[in-house]
Amino acid sequence: MKKSKLLALILAGCIAVSSLTACGAASGTSAGGSAPASGSVSAADGVSHLKIMGTEGWAPCTDWNEVGEYSAFKTLQGWLDEAKLDVEWEVITAEQYPVILQTRLASGNDLPDIVKVHTLDDAALLALAEQGLIIPINEIIDKYSAGPAREAFNKTFPSVRPLTTAEDGNMYWFCNVQNKYYGDNNDANGSFSILYRRDWADALEIDEPENLEEFTQMLRDFRTKDANGNGQQDEILFIDPSSFRTGIAQWFDLATGTIALDPQQNKIVTPWKNPNVKAYFAYLNSLVNEGILDPAVAGNYELLTQKRAENKIAAMWDYTNAMWNEPTVQAIAPDALYAPLMPLPAVDGVEPASMSEPGQMVWERYAVTKDCKDLEAVARLLDIVYSEDYATLTAFGEEGVNFTYDEEGVMTSCGLSGDELREQRIAEGAMLWNGVLPRVQSVDMRQQVSTCDDYKRDVTLALIDYDKKYPDQLNNFLALPTKEESDRINELQANLDTASQELATKLTLGQIPLSDLEKEVEKLDELGLSEMLEIAQARYDRYLANLPS
Repeated sequence: MKKSKLLALILAGCIAVSSLTACGAASGTSAGGSAPASGSVSAADGVSHLKIMGTEGWAPCTDWNEVGEYSAFKTLQGWLDEAKLDVEWEVITAEQYPVILQTRLASGNDLPDIVKVHTLDDAALLALAEQGLIIPINEIIDKYSAGPAREAFNKTFPSVRPLTTAEDGNMYWFCNVQNKYYGDNNDANGSFSILYRRDWADALEIDEPENLEEFTQMLRDFRTKDANGNGQQDEILFIDPSSFRTGIAQWFDLATGTIALDPQQNKIVTPWKNPNVKAYFAYLNSLVNEGILDPAVAGNYELLTQKRAENKIAAMWDYTNAMWNEPTVQAIAPDALYAPLMPLPAVDGVEPASMSEPGQMVWERYAVTKDCKDLEAVARLLDIVYSEDYATLTAFGEEGVNFTYDEEGVMTSCGLSGDELREQRIAEGAMLWNGVLPRVQSVDMRQQVSTCDDYKRDVTLALIDYDKKYPDQLNNFLALPTKEESDRINELQANLDTASQELATKLTLGQIPLSDLEKEVEKLDELGLSEMLEIAQARYDRYLANLPS
């Protein structure tokens, strides 16, 4: 593939690989002795020195020292060298990171130039900004970017600025970013569905269900006709009934969370005040009473893994194109196939909705600290990180090593096994440095379904254009809270979430009668439900107002 102008200029060389330190972090310095001061520039060679503190990523190797042996990291090192950036990596275990991060920030001294701050919430980060411990990155990008970072923040990932701009107009962190596209659709959503055992249905000559009643009857038949052949009625549905993230809830036209977005109305809503919520919990309770939904397993993902391996999961909620379920049961059922369902009508006269994952997403955070003196060097780093070539290397690896392109330009894996990848030191960049640098990715939905079976491929693509959908991950649609909003969120959120989860669980189990539902929702209002809806609506309105035209 053709290289971008920036990265065509910065191929070659490598930087020093880090070494373990006694404090439980791995750190690397440039060759020749002690590490330079944060953000310093060597007059002799014109090289800028940056120190980045973060966590271990998903490295396929046993420690950070081995990361430098991987070809993807050598490519990254070459780009850094050509950009005259010498990076010292301070890599801390995920378990230690929250405490070490807070301790370092509390001291306010000898801070790294760039620090991963994903363990801190909005309020904590905005307080750091108010104290001057982290500095605006928008000013760095606007003043020093040679193009790629500015292009990414203004055009390629248009939701970044609306989602990360604080009340004072500044952006105090940069993030992992993703967009998905399919043909001319530059905001193609992913999706979640109920996946059912199509192989069982075929063996029992059951047609694909077209409504809730047929779906339920299929689950009954799986049990009464012993679909898994073990002589017991133990075939079950797996969802988490304490949450509205079930796929089935959306069939009842319910949004995905206690506080959620209804994009059809451009409005923040709660399923607790939807007229169909009572019918939804009546349905879940009927599944419990029939044994189809096992309270001992529901919502427990460790038990899901066990029951699935035992060939007992008849249907489950998951990504529509999830390919990882079948291998877990192949030892018992080599022909197992979990096929996704399109949304099924559940209430007369009500169109069922799908559950979507935003095509454009922003998550995790990295900040530039007050001790960084070379802001132009930070801009050069960000120009690498938000370039097209970095996005490909990070998410998919190297062409000809990790993947190739077919005649239609669709990315295809080279198909190496896990052992071969480790032996040959091959990995996508995110597997190696996800803890110290952002994950940036532009995903062609054709590639995401290229290895799927026909069922998963067809439903995944159909749901991109499905009209009625409720998105997951509300924070990808909300502007940062004001200080006042943040204070109220911190006061209300935890108790409200707990109460909502407990109420949903008890309604499912029949421990609270449905006749008491209105009174229970009033209790949620007393805990701040209505106020939280108002806060989220104000943040959503600000997000929409700040989207690029």
